[in-house]
Amino acid sequence: MPTHGTCKLCEKHKELQKSHAIGNAVFKKLFKTLSGKAITFHAGEGPISYSSNSWAELQLCKSCEHLLNTEYERYSVNVLRDYKNCTKTDNCLILSHVDQYKLLLYFLSIYYRSALSSQKPYDNVRIIKRHWNLLKRVLLNDEKIGFHEIPVKISRLIDSSEGGFSYEGIKEIIISPYCVMTEGKKLSMTVCFIFEGFLIEIFITGTKFKNRNDHGVLNGGRANLYIPYVEILSIPKVLDIFVDALEKYEDGNHNIKE
Repeated sequence: MPTHGTCKLCEKHKELQKSHAIGNAVFKKLFKTLSGKAITFHAGEGPISYSSNSWAELQLCKSCEHLLNTEYERYSVNVLRDYKNCTKTDNCLILSHVDQYKLLLYFLSIYYRSALSSQKPYDNVRIIKRHWNLLKRVLLNDEKIGFHEIPVKISRLIDSSEGGFSYEGIKEIIISPYCVMTEGKKLSMTVCFIFEGFLIEIFITGTKFKNRNDHGVLNGGRANLYIPYVEILSIPKVLDIFVDALEKYEDGNHNIKE
C-alpha cells in the first residue's frame, strides 16, 4: 500500500518513496560485488554478520527523489568512478572539467538526508536549523549556495602498508557517518562520510579562509579538482572500528563463514 506523508524536502503531503542518503547505486554495487550481502559490524557487543540493509526509509516524494538522484547523484557517482579521465600523481588525483558545484550539492544532499533520517547508521549526523532551511532551498534550485558557506573536502583513501587493503577493497568499505569535534579559538564540527573509496568531510562550522584553496576542497573558481590521498588507517575513527572488528573476529563473535 502507498504510504503518504510530508516530504522532508518540499514539505508537501504526497506519496513517499524509499529514500537513500548514501545513494542506492553505492549499495547496489557493493552488494553485487559481495553476492548480494555485505559484511557489517557495529561498535559494542553485536557480532560481525551479513546484511543487505541499504539504510533506506520513506522520506521524500517522487519528484524530490527524482530531482536529487538525476540532477546530483547520477553525475557525481559517475565522476567518482571515472578514473579514465583523471591524472594520477604521487600526491593526488587530478580531475579535469568537473562540475564542482554539482558535486557540492550531491554531498550536501547526502548530509541533509542523513541528518533527517531515523536509520541508526545516521544517528551521529545532526543539522543546525540554519542549514536545514538553507539546504531545502538550495537542493530545490530555489537558491544558490557559496562554496564557502558549507565547505566540502574530498580525499582518496589509500593503504600503503604491507599487506594492507587493495584499491578495490577500500572501495567496498562504507562507514556510518561520524562527527569530528575540534576545540580551538572556537569549536569546529565536521561530518565525515566514507564510501566509494573516498573520505568526504563537510565542515559544518566552516573553514579558515586560508584553507579554502587546499587540495580536495570544492571550489568553483578552479578548472581542475585536486583530490589528495589519505591513508585510511591514519583516520582515528576508522582505525578504532577495524581494531574492534578484529577483536570480535578473533573472539569468535561473528556469523561469517570461514
